[in-house]
Amino acid sequence: MRIKEICDYISRGITPDYVDESPYKVMNQATFSKGWLDESGVRYTSKSVRDAQIRKGDLLMASTGGGVLGKVFYFDSDDDNFYADSHVSILRNKRGTNLMKYLYYFFSIRYDEINATLVKGSTNQTELQRNYLLAYEIDIPFLLEQQSIVDYLDVKTGAIEKRIELLEKKREVYARLKKSTIHQAVTRGLNPDVQLKDSGIEWIGMIPEHWEVKRVKEIGILGSGTTPSTKKDYYYNNGKHPWINTGCVQDCIILEPADYITDLAMKECSGLEYYPKETILVAMYGGGTIGNVGIMQFPSTINQACCAISVNKKKAVPRYIFYLLISLKKWVVSNGFGGTQINLSQGQIANMKFVLPPLSEQQAIANYLDDKCSKIDAAIENIEKQIDTLKRLKRSLINEVVTGQRAV
Repeated sequence: MRIKEICDYISRGITPDYVDESPYKVMNQATFSKGWLDESGVRYTSKSVRDAQIRKGDLLMASTGGGVLGKVFYFDSDDDNFYADSHVSILRNKRGTNLMKYLYYFFSIRYDEINATLVKGSTNQTELQRNYLLAYEIDIPFLLEQQSIVDYLDVKTGAIEKRIELLEKKREVYARLKKSTIHQAVTRGLNPDVQLKDSGIEWIGMIPEHWEVKRVKEIGILGSGTTPSTKKDYYYNNGKHPWINTGCVQDCIILEPADYITDLAMKECSGLEYYPKETILVAMYGGGTIGNVGIMQFPSTINQACCAISVNKKKAVPRYIFYLLISLKKWVVSNGFGGTQINLSQGQIANMKFVLPPLSEQQAIANYLDDKCSKIDAAIENIEKQIDTLKRLKRSLINEVVTGQRAV
């Protein structure tokens, strides 16, 4: 059957007029694309347009934008105050002849297929094409069997999701342990009996009395880079010069570049230069990356969103500075500037105050954290492998059931 034969109501939402207070909540893609109903950043509209109202039992599909287009969500809430915005499609069967929960399971494992087929149109926009969706064909069982499949998958996938949830909580515990381990070491040192003094820095507090307060610019040289035009293939094809962007900067040791650029890019693009191994990088802007820190394990060029700190090794140990900046990330980000997108500047990073022990103690702290963090990272990696295995199991299970390969 085609989707237009399975659903008797298929409609995109409307453009809301956002207001500060209203009983009517906007259902946008961010509200459900994570896989659950996230009301933490919900916005409101004064419009209560019937055609955009979401009802219990509706299937929602993200209909625009790379990264979320094709994400689906089954609305199982009694809250009738949600209204879809123009980026969300509502699929409904008012007669009860088909179950949207069955359709949800079907589409939940076909995100790549939706992006490969249903978004194609004459304008080539990244947008769900209504005619493709309406004509999309699936093999669908009779209603009674749909219900049996939904009941079976609810139980089986629910058990898998519970196991995933427990593992995710365990991963969060390890992540907090890593954060606290780093913070304790870079602000108190390794000697629990050391005499302390007030650092004079509100967000750090007490520090060992023989440590000093410095600014980042006192221990290294700061710089940045640029991005060669991605429209010019000859800047990238067969390139040999490593190039790093903020996607590589994930509070981690950077082991490989994002791309390689050519000799011509190095010659024609101002701002490109090599930074040495053990250069510290701080992401100055970018959604989800601002304030992230990385330490390069090879000489490389970088883009303009990275602030490079080439540490003077006579004054500081690069790995200590790397761990220190990870610990201070929350403060760094809170002191950014900008409206809808927070940004950092080289000047802000250069003038940021921090505490610095003697070189030998920096080295001891860096070695200690290398050992502790590597063990925590290994535990987190193992948990992530288990989560990935369970997610693949869930996907495989859904596919086998909705295609009739597994009887229920």
